Amino acid sequence: MSEFKYACPVCGQHIKCDSSQAGSVMECPTCFQKITVPQAPASDEQKFIITGSKVTDKKKSGPVDAGGMVGPEKKSPFAVIVIVIAILAAAAAGIYFFGGKRISEKPSDFVSSSAWQSGDIGDVGAAGSVSQSNGVFTINGSGADIWHRADGFYYVFQPLNGDGSLTAQVLNIKNTDEWAKAGVMIRESTNAGSVFALASIRSDGQAQLIWRNATGQEAQASGLAGGTGFPKWVKIVRSGNSFSVYFKVNAGDAWAQLGASQTISMSPSTQIGLIVCAHNAGTLCQAQFNQMTLQAALKTSPAAISTVPKLIAPPASGTNWTLNLDAQATPDSVAAGRVHGKFFVAQRMILDGVTLTLRTQDSPPEAGVSIYLHANSSEELAGQTINVKPDTANAPWVNLRWKDAQGQAVTLTEKSGYAMRIEFGQIAGGHVSGKIYLCTPDEMKSLVVGVFNAKIKKPKPPQ
Repeated sequence: MSEFKYACPVCGQHIKCDSSQAGSVMECPTCFQKITVPQAPASDEQKFIITGSKVTDKKKSGPVDAGGMVGPEKKSPFAVIVIVIAILAAAAAGIYFFGGKRISEKPSDFVSSSAWQSGDIGDVGAAGSVSQSNGVFTINGSGADIWHRADGFYYVFQPLNGDGSLTAQVLNIKNTDEWAKAGVMIRESTNAGSVFALASIRSDGQAQLIWRNATGQEAQASGLAGGTGFPKWVKIVRSGNSFSVYFKVNAGDAWAQLGASQTISMSPSTQIGLIVCAHNAGTLCQAQFNQMTLQAALKTSPAAISTVPKLIAPPASGTNWTLNLDAQATPDSVAAGRVHGKFFVAQRMILDGVTLTLRTQDSPPEAGVSIYLHANSSEELAGQTINVKPDTANAPWVNLRWKDAQGQAVTLTEKSGYAMRIEFGQIAGGHVSGKIYLCTPDEMKSLVVGVFNAKIKKPKPPQ
């Protein structure tokens, strides 16, 4: 055979390649992890998706490079961990399961987790089920609706503590009713009247946000969007008590938001997963899902930043990106966002003289930003607030940094036309804390928002 599929060992993305590329190193188009391509299956009939092996680069300390980026130190004083859980499955012995927190690096291994559960919610009239084959998950669900004061549907889910997101491709839905639906949901509990937010796809392929913001009350919905037809991608994101849902038609499209983000008072302990509802109690509706990715966030250190990092990296069309910061509040979560389309969470935070750098841990970084501030010293910045509007004269230069498809470092300098607010705290223990909200007008609408705790580095004296 010449062409086959394999899965990224980090995010689970399915990647096509030629059998002649076995043993070579490729980069995942979704999470940008370098992967050693596995050997092609012996048979032309690929019964399961094999997994590539993650390439681990040895890190070396180095000098400050161009653009104010700081090379990694031998020991990192802190770490931000964002777990990307790929939802995979096995095809052996008729047993199905969904991916968990351990990511396998062996092509012959599969990822399993007992955290995933499934079952009927509310009165359904016919028992639902879930199965898988070749990475496609088939869910059968009944129930009258996800609406009114109580719901009836089939749910495949696992616990989610705090912020997170779930993305899935809905391949098709059986038309048991015009309002039959499938999608991704975050729900406070498995009670029929629980509060929830849902990125829903109807049986004709149109997308919609549905939510209930008080237990036992009538649900609400946005208008339909996206047109008819399949497949469709859906995504739901929780950030605090703000819930946002998105859809797109093709994998390479920008995410389009469905309705407005909804504020729902929901416990930090929730369930997140896939739903199918027939909109016809006693009748089973079947829907198929593919390429599901769950993102969850864990606590970080040091103690100065003890909140759960929030997944606040919206698409280019997301509502967080704006050049008008007057009404924007900076969340109390670790600085994160997208740099030229690449998701990142700040892992290295440095104030080197008067250059503030937030970036990923590797060097050159997968993504990062450096800001050349107008001041004479780090101490002068303590307690100061810096506001920059698109028309501000002599604005600080901002360097965006990322890796291209070949793994080469790319730098883009923004000298004007951007919006930024930085609020510096006081210096303590060789660090300075602060908040940042930065939106730049590059074609990918880069965005960095959240809190930081930057290590202060004294610039080297001239030789």
